[in-house]
Amino acid sequence: MSTATRPSGLFVDGDWRAAAGRIPVLDKYSGDVVAEVAEATADDIKDAIGSAHAASGHPLDAGERARVLTGVADLMEAGADRFVDDYVAETGFTTADARNELRRAVSIYRLSAQEAVRIAGEQVPLDATPGSGNRLAFTVRVPVGVVVAIAPFNAPLSTVAHKVGPAIAAGNAVVLKPAEKTPLSALNVVGAFAEAGLPPGFLQLVCAPGSTAGPALLDDDRVRFYTFTGSTAVGRLVSAGAGLARTHLELGSNSVSIVADDARLDDVVRLVATAGFRKAGQVCTSVQRILVVRSRFDELTTALAERVGSLTAGDPRADGTDLGPLIAEPEAERAFSWIERASARVRVGGERHGSVLTPALLGDPAPDSEVLTKEIFAPVVSVVPVHDFDEAITRVNAGPYGLQTGVFTQDLDRAFHAVRSLRVGGVMVNDTSSYHADAMPYGGVKDSGHGVEGPPYAVRDMTDPRIVVLNLRRPEREDFHA
Repeated sequence: MSTATRPSGLFVDGDWRAAAGRIPVLDKYSGDVVAEVAEATADDIKDAIGSAHAASGHPLDAGERARVLTGVADLMEAGADRFVDDYVAETGFTTADARNELRRAVSIYRLSAQEAVRIAGEQVPLDATPGSGNRLAFTVRVPVGVVVAIAPFNAPLSTVAHKVGPAIAAGNAVVLKPAEKTPLSALNVVGAFAEAGLPPGFLQLVCAPGSTAGPALLDDDRVRFYTFTGSTAVGRLVSAGAGLARTHLELGSNSVSIVADDARLDDVVRLVATAGFRKAGQVCTSVQRILVVRSRFDELTTALAERVGSLTAGDPRADGTDLGPLIAEPEAERAFSWIERASARVRVGGERHGSVLTPALLGDPAPDSEVLTKEIFAPVVSVVPVHDFDEAITRVNAGPYGLQTGVFTQDLDRAFHAVRSLRVGGVMVNDTSSYHADAMPYGGVKDSGHGVEGPPYAVRDMTDPRIVVLNLRRPEREDFHA
């Protein structure tokens, strides 16, 4: 889609609005301006919330919600080339990454459509309550109302789908705020919803810097649910500002994969080569740390170095490129400085060329180094030797994050020991921390946030149970004709 024909980027009450301010969108590899989108003001955002609030008073029926969501999935498939081109330009991720995420987003909208027609309450037994034997009670699930969805730069199709799809499926109205650096994917999705026939008011799009959007979105009691994916620092601000509204927060991590002495190292090497470096390591569950029993440390690092050294970083549109640039050059500079300060042996990679950082494998960094204690969000994996399996679990639990952990072992007892002991949202046995199927509950604990993605689970979170109690009178026999 050319900049001449592209909608403005500010969508309120079913209309694309003009705006005085413009936000340039850069090609993350070339640095060229590929588009400009309308910059929403605080007043625009208030209008968007007002439109959503008005629409939420008249929820669409389940069949209509399912029809719209299915239509969006169909339109995304039909317009795949446009979605992919914009995605690669604004993220810097490879074409293969773009097509994979588009497939995921389409699947999420289809899953959400299915959930729209499955929403149901349950019967509540009251017989055990004295004096309630003649009462019949059940719940119905109703939409929460206005949902604010704040999306990150690193998954502008699938994460938006995980927020908007379930919210619409549940009957809510949504105000979508995409990441400032990657608004084009969200713009295309909102266009698909409009084309699929979603009535005005049920989906708004506001593009604005956090300094504008944050206060306007958080300081409004009409919002009843916030779903946010981003850094732990900003997540704390969302939590503090949300008041009595519910929140789903998917925050930071420096995810670990544990390698036991009986692990199949070929599997570890193959999976980590993808899970540690896809999207240039800019994924919450990217393998950042590998804790390996010391007896396998040398064997694993040697095999990993050979595999990682074969990966190609550069132009995301070029054939054979495995990973493109980081989202901005300052992020590459930061990650490179962390490598330099890690006091580790760089087994391979770690060179910076502008915003491109070559895939880096570090051996045994200092325990207090940033590459081990913070979220690097870059193509850097550190391999750390541990005395035994229990030490690895202790190290994971001692850290502030708790999203997902991979565990490689052939011992079922050891695997379930990890499942019971690790304080994380998910344990992936014989897989890396990065495994994520879109139908599963996905979320973390501790500084990684709370709440879960996955349409079946998110739809339930985005509805309220309403209890209905019928005080039934036994009919007189002469009036009873059953």
